[in-house]
Amino acid sequence: MRWYVFKIPWQANLFLALISGSVMVISWFFFSKLHHFFDSFFPYENGIIMRMIPQVLLTFVFVLVVSGVTVSWVMSLFPFSSLIAQQYTDLAKVAGYFAQFLVVLLINVLHLSDYLFHKWRENATRAILLEKEKSQVQFDNLKNQLNPHFLFNSLTSLDSLIQENPDLARQFLQQLSKVFRYVLQHKEKGLVPLYTEIDFIKNYVFLLQTRFETSLTIDFQISDESLEKKITPVTLQILIENALKHNIVSAVHPLTIRICSDDQYLKVENNIQPKKQVETSNGQGLQNLKNLYKFLTDTPFETVIHNGKFVAYIPLIV
Repeated sequence: MRWYVFKIPWQANLFLALISGSVMVISWFFFSKLHHFFDSFFPYENGIIMRMIPQVLLTFVFVLVVSGVTVSWVMSLFPFSSLIAQQYTDLAKVAGYFAQFLVVLLINVLHLSDYLFHKWRENATRAILLEKEKSQVQFDNLKNQLNPHFLFNSLTSLDSLIQENPDLARQFLQQLSKVFRYVLQHKEKGLVPLYTEIDFIKNYVFLLQTRFETSLTIDFQISDESLEKKITPVTLQILIENALKHNIVSAVHPLTIRICSDDQYLKVENNIQPKKQVETSNGQGLQNLKNLYKFLTDTPFETVIHNGKFVAYIPLIV
């Protein structure tokens, strides 16, 4: 008898450890199965409270049953366990049940928190993808608006050249076909090498200078290191069209567009000589371009007005 009394603290620790460990392992397995069951038939989307109440109660009842069975099993294995059980009053048992309930509630709350976090992350990712798709659609619409407008002006120029200068008209038509071939080939691409875009824009510039002659000057100063970097197709066409749309282009007021590069940016600048009346425009062209670049790079697409010039900084993407 003295041996049992002397060993009660040690035996009690072993007793509680066996019960707690067994209950935790079995209960966790049960909770995993219960969680999958509720996900199939009572998902959180149908109501968090309606899901949590039965889930917590069922888990708690299961823990009580497992605890009772485990206690009986341990007591049958160890003769001293009955002496340990006598040390616990009814109040202590109630406290134990309450502690078990708190543990069950905590597990369910943690699981709910994990679910809500993953749901928030999914929604955030979905929102970003939707915003990117929206920006891409707006950008595609912008390209589709530019092409008919540009084609109309080009055909008008070609019509006048056919009578005045057939050789130049033939050359003009060849360059025009190259421009539209590029647009069609790269319509679905998100990024193109800068050297490809520069080759395209030089063909495009030839058409513009045939139309505007000495009233329009476009200079290129592109470093060799920048040529392998990438930008979105027809970015330069959009910026040049934007400059032509908002500024006077005449022999008295020539427009100069300068395109140069550094390590991070392709810079496009033009002198500001605003038209009194601008062609129909919703003002969203550059904004759509900026929104698209937000999803392509952390380096911002920026536009500023400095010393009487409009300057666009296009991020060069590696």
